[in-house]
Amino acid sequence: MKSLRLTLVSETYTPQVNGVSRTLDRLVRYLASRGDRVQLIIPSYEGVSSVPPTVEKSEWSAFRLPFYKEVLLPVARSATVRRTMEAFCPDIVHIATEGPLGLAALRAARAMGVTTVGSYHTNFAQYLSDYGAGMLEPLSWRYLRWFHNQTCATFCPTPSIRDLLVEKQFDNVRIWGRGVDCGRFDPGKRDPAQRQRLGVGPDDLLIVYAGRLAAEKNLQMLLDAWQMLPRETPCRLLLIGDGPLRGRLEKMADDRVIFTGYRHGEELARLYACGDLFAFPSLTETFGNVILEAMASGMPAVGFDVPGPRDIIRHEATGLIVNEISAYALGNALLKLSASPNSLRAMGTAARRYAEEQTWDNIHNGLLNDYAEIMKNAALQPAASYA
Repeated sequence: MKSLRLTLVSETYTPQVNGVSRTLDRLVRYLASRGDRVQLIIPSYEGVSSVPPTVEKSEWSAFRLPFYKEVLLPVARSATVRRTMEAFCPDIVHIATEGPLGLAALRAARAMGVTTVGSYHTNFAQYLSDYGAGMLEPLSWRYLRWFHNQTCATFCPTPSIRDLLVEKQFDNVRIWGRGVDCGRFDPGKRDPAQRQRLGVGPDDLLIVYAGRLAAEKNLQMLLDAWQMLPRETPCRLLLIGDGPLRGRLEKMADDRVIFTGYRHGEELARLYACGDLFAFPSLTETFGNVILEAMASGMPAVGFDVPGPRDIIRHEATGLIVNEISAYALGNALLKLSASPNSLRAMGTAARRYAEEQTWDNIHNGLLNDYAEIMKNAALQPAASYA
């Protein structure tokens, strides 16, 4: 494929910590390493968004949501975004989020007549009930369907999410999977001294969760399930991450629960490697990058039978899929594995082998092939005129 000029638009990017920002950062760095040209249109963060020197970064002022300060909503006019994109002359525009900046970019790209794709990363419609606004879910789905059906294709991370979007009448849905860096996330980084610094004994079972500490992650159910593990059992629960729910969770948790806040890079990898079992209670994921990172680190994973976990975890091979959505069922799954060290080790080994097959290069090459096919098909269509 010839050198590509891509405009990538997103309302989340590094230094924000989430699966979307890390996935997009991976893509940008991969394209830059190939010699492709990338224009990145993102919010302006207080921390610096580090990008390769060849990437053209355009940052937009934004305001924080008062009830979820990690979320930034940029203020953007489509005419201004259009001028920015026209100066770059992209071959294709990829819009990764559906907020104000994404909407402005969609209108700008349509006015320019440039090939445009979107990606579906977050189940915002399903999040609404976690924030007391469940009655808005049908309206949210209508907006998301309208938004994505204005593009040539919508990329999503798993077959389960593809099936959901097709059911919701999204057009031209394709899968853009996720990989994992098995050099960074490696069980060989397990360090007894690190476990000791965490207050974890050499024979303790360390159960790990990583991700935002927010309502949509269903963490209260995890803490309720945790209470089923008897206090005399040598177990600890490690919560890696931060968010609006942290204060409440700290008040709920017993003294066996460890909060670390956000951790990054090698420090995060070493924390994963300290763990024995990964627990992921979320019900609203599109993928669950942290599950794959945990598996690469040698941990079997436990999650519910919902999109994301069901697409990654192989039941009774690399972890357990819990069919009943309840704290009781989740607690029983944790108890089952905690009582069987041999099964835990075998599943951890299988989880690592599975993760080793999920390479980012294969994922990115597949996406580039899709870009090429979509641009070719768009070129064969009659020219459209947009106001």
